[in-house]
Amino acid sequence: MRALLDPVERRIGAGRAARLYAVADQGSSGVANIIAFALLGRSLPVGQFGAIGMMIGLHYFIAGFHRSAVVLPFTTDHRADGGGDGAHKEDTGWWWLGFALAILLSIAIALAGLVVGAVGRTLPSWRWLADPLLLTGLISPAMLVWEFARRWLYKIERADIVSVCSLAYFVMLGLVSWLVSRHAPSAYAGALGWVAASLAALALALPTLRPGLFDRAAATRLIRENRAEAGWLAATNLPYSVYSSASIVVLIGLLVGSVAAAVFSAARTLTNPAISLVSAIDSIDKPRAARAFARDGMPGLRSVVQRSRLSIALATGLYLGLVALFAGPLIAFVFKGQYAGLEREVRLLALGFFLFGLNLPSETMLIVLRAGRAMLTVRTITAVATIAALAIGSAHGVSGMAIAFAITQAANFVLLRFIEAGVGRRVERGFA
Repeated sequence: MRALLDPVERRIGAGRAARLYAVADQGSSGVANIIAFALLGRSLPVGQFGAIGMMIGLHYFIAGFHRSAVVLPFTTDHRADGGGDGAHKEDTGWWWLGFALAILLSIAIALAGLVVGAVGRTLPSWRWLADPLLLTGLISPAMLVWEFARRWLYKIERADIVSVCSLAYFVMLGLVSWLVSRHAPSAYAGALGWVAASLAALALALPTLRPGLFDRAAATRLIRENRAEAGWLAATNLPYSVYSSASIVVLIGLLVGSVAAAVFSAARTLTNPAISLVSAIDSIDKPRAARAFARDGMPGLRSVVQRSRLSIALATGLYLGLVALFAGPLIAFVFKGQYAGLEREVRLLALGFFLFGLNLPSETMLIVLRAGRAMLTVRTITAVATIAALAIGSAHGVSGMAIAFAITQAANFVLLRFIEAGVGRRVERGFA
């Protein structure tokens, strides 16, 4: 494969090629998720489709802890040697920590589902939540381990392999979702698509990564050296999960119910590729920001963050503008009339997701600067504002909630820029 790609990379440049691979990665997974949600949305009853939407939201809730405690410290850890056996051994240590945490989180949320199911026998209003929790426990081990492998490939600058793995993810998720929609339409069968897709992508990644055997001493050292900042980052996930583009559906489901979660999931399906574009840029820029800070200090870090924000604004602005413009025909095409009349909701979510994407480069700066406490403060303020806004907006249905999401993301953008500037000045004074 390198024989085919090397001439292309020499022509367009390695940096630009990496971004193209990342866009291909997120494009494949993003389109696969649209296809899966479209097929399942057409074939499943509204309640079961709502369970699938809640499943994805709950998965990203626990994935936030996995990402904060392991993936982010691993991704932004810059080593002077840049590679070699020492680097691979350290990456292997992180791999096993990520694997263990993925299993623990999945078991915990599955147990929560069993508890809620038992409580639902006496409190029927709780019963609907048991299935989303159990479905999350089903899909999360494979999805979390694949996500760590994906980030590892980006860290060692093998975005080309990521794009190939994501193509396998696309094919497998689309195929399983089509089979389920045609022959066995149920939420549990539909969830298997995400399991199969993640395992297919992981199988292609492992020959390149070649993780070694578990080393208890190395794992203990990594925990000791990173537990303070990882703890702060993990704490930030609690408020972040309230307003994250992926997990906000959980709060909507809790406030209004599974039907609202299904309607929101349908509207979000059309805007989700914008978040995939943001993730593609973020996957490249977080390790790049860490390297720039290690090499050039604050000027290098600011340069990467500014370019990242501009790239996100251009990419997501173009896509979301087209979605807003053609919302009606897109809804009719994707869901075949199942969720007609969501044009307003889709347009409002497009605005909210555009603002959400612009906030991530500021968070990259805070993560690289190890400003976990500052991030916790920002996310807590934004979460409280989001809960209040959604509670008020829920009286006006999904449209009101979409407006609430857009307003709170605008406020979050202003707050993050203020905190980002303050932390940057403090770090520069420390260098002086």
